[in-house]
Amino acid sequence: MVAAALALCLLGVCGAAVVGVSIFKSRSGPQGQSAARSSPWPIATTGALPQVEPTDSPPQIVPTTEAAPPPPPAKIGQCVVVSEAGSFQGIGNCNGTRGTYRVVSMDYSQGECADPDSAYITEAGYRLCLELHLVRYYCYKFPKGSGWVVGATKCKAKGTVHIIDIVPGASNGNRCTRDRRWNRWYRFTNPTVVYCVMKY
Repeated sequence: MVAAALALCLLGVCGAAVVGVSIFKSRSGPQGQSAARSSPWPIATTGALPQVEPTDSPPQIVPTTEAAPPPPPAKIGQCVVVSEAGSFQGIGNCNGTRGTYRVVSMDYSQGECADPDSAYITEAGYRLCLELHLVRYYCYKFPKGSGWVVGATKCKAKGTVHIIDIVPGASNGNRCTRDRRWNRWYRFTNPTVVYCVMKY
């Protein structure tokens, strides 16, 4: 009896196993076909997702440490007062009462003047390129040798000159006026001009 029960159990288990295998084969189909068929569900990943590194931030703008140049001491075209030694005394005017040099150019980098032979002074870090600017009938003091022309404190004082005529581009006093008396002429360059004067 026991042997008969054991045989039935074995047959039942084997039968269940045979049925399970046949069902599995019918679902999976032929061996090569299941490998080619795509899975209808996403494949789960077991590793962690890759970390995305943040992109580099834009480069920071470093402020420049170079300071802006100071305001110029004069404007181009203005006449300035210069001492006999060549130091800047301030802005004058171009009508003859105060100011004997006119500013023709200026440069904060203190490079050469447009005319390398031009007179110049430096002030507040600027190179001021100048030209002599004298006015007819006003009095000045001319330097002896090197120096700068300045306005006369008193006209007709000893050593001063009274401008009688101005001849631009002249090389001598041949073209000075004959209508008024003068006793000497002076030629300057940059620009080239002859001043016909009465020297006292």
